Amino acid sequence: MATEIDFLRDQNQRLNEVLRRYQMENFFKYSSIQKSVFKGVAGDTVENSVVDQSFLVPLITEYDKHLEELNGQLKYYQKQMGEMKLQLENVIKENERSELSRQKLHTQELLSQLEMANEKVVENEKLIVEHQEKSNRLQKRLSEAEQRAASASQQLSAITVQRRKAASMMNLENI
Repeated sequence: MATEIDFLRDQNQRLNEVLRRYQMENFFKYSSIQKSVFKGVAGDTVENSVVDQSFLVPLITEYDKHLEELNGQLKYYQKQMGEMKLQLENVIKENERSELSRQKLHTQELLSQLEMANEKVVENEKLIVEHQEKSNRLQKRLSEAEQRAASASQQLSAITVQRRKAASMMNLENI
């Protein structure tokens, strides 16, 4: 509201300056009644209103010109604002597309890394299964070897016992 009042005061001051200039330029063209009004001599309100109306015409004309100028500027700035708004919307859309592209690329990179990690997990699981199978086979072979060794040890013990018996019997026969 204060800016509108300041604007109107400024407009009023400009129009008064234009009116004074116009009056000074055209002072000699006026009738003696109008000249007396300029000098402040005339006291008749009818004459003042006639004179005031004759002064108002150029003032209103100048005001209309100025108003047309302002309307033209207003239209120009509204057009500029519309163009700027479109440009801003385009920039926003481009930024959104760019951000989406960046996020999509990042997501693809993460998916690629995840796939590689999954492949390594599968490879490691295969290696673990292979090592477990190999370990089981080795454990089985070790058990079999231990059983054979135990069996061989028993047989060796049995053979040793039989040899001792045979040696004792031979000693007994030789005596």
